[in-house]
Amino acid sequence: HADGTFLTRPLLFAQIYIIFGYFDGFLIPCIYCLTSRQDQVTYEKILNHIISIGYSQLNTRFSPQSLTCDFELGSINPAAKCFPNISITACFFHYSQALWRKVQDLKLNSLISKSKTNNNSWSEEQRKAAYIWFSGAIGLALIPPSHVESVWTNVMDEYIPETPLAQDFNDYMAENYVCQQSSRYSIELWNVFTNIQQKLPRTNNAAEGYNHCMSTVFPPHPHIYEFIRCLKDEHEYQHHKAEEAQVHKKKRKNIYEKIDAKLLQLIHQFENRRITATELAIE
Repeated sequence: HADGTFLTRPLLFAQIYIIFGYFDGFLIPCIYCLTSRQDQVTYEKILNHIISIGYSQLNTRFSPQSLTCDFELGSINPAAKCFPNISITACFFHYSQALWRKVQDLKLNSLISKSKTNNNSWSEEQRKAAYIWFSGAIGLALIPPSHVESVWTNVMDEYIPETPLAQDFNDYMAENYVCQQSSRYSIELWNVFTNIQQKLPRTNNAAEGYNHCMSTVFPPHPHIYEFIRCLKDEHEYQHHKAEEAQVHKKKRKNIYEKIDAKLLQLIHQFENRRITATELAIE
């Protein structure tokens, strides 16, 4: 996992870019980078420096298997370049948020809402179809990547709301996510089907949660010397947490366990041909 944070950075820098390790449910911050820019060149320099340190000081060849991050191509592209075999997944929560923001921009949120409030111009049947249409768009991230394009075609054919604004949303999906050959983001980047199967995180929320906790320990925009002192204390605390991770399995909230179990159950039904790929996306 990797994420940037801003409130706790010394004002000499643009951000603190943090790279985390993931072990048996624990997310452990491993590398803190103070950067003056947030561009592709900077992220590539960071990763090449990490690789160099691995070789020269640790006699280790860093070869991470996976990376979960935000939809920031400036950091995604260097990771793919420096680690050709890495599997990169963009945060499912951010994907869902982006789709909902687009719906709001198009003033379609009242149509998609299950509530009857402010929906007088739309019949219950139209609202239901629109809700399935949007649910299908979100659900594309949860089905096998090879089915994404055909499933979205099915959803558009069956459930698209009768308004020109809905076509604007469909165009947005095609331009950014769904068309394998031309979309801004590849299907493999934002699809989390494999993460579900392997019981890996689907979001970068834990990294963002850590950044929030960090802001309660570090003063806002500390002097560089104060920042270093706080970072030393934080490193010692995280070192103890890393040792704990080797002894105690992290207990997840029951609601997340239920969500994971439901998703795996639906995938099992799909693999046994009890539901279609389109039904899997909608459910």
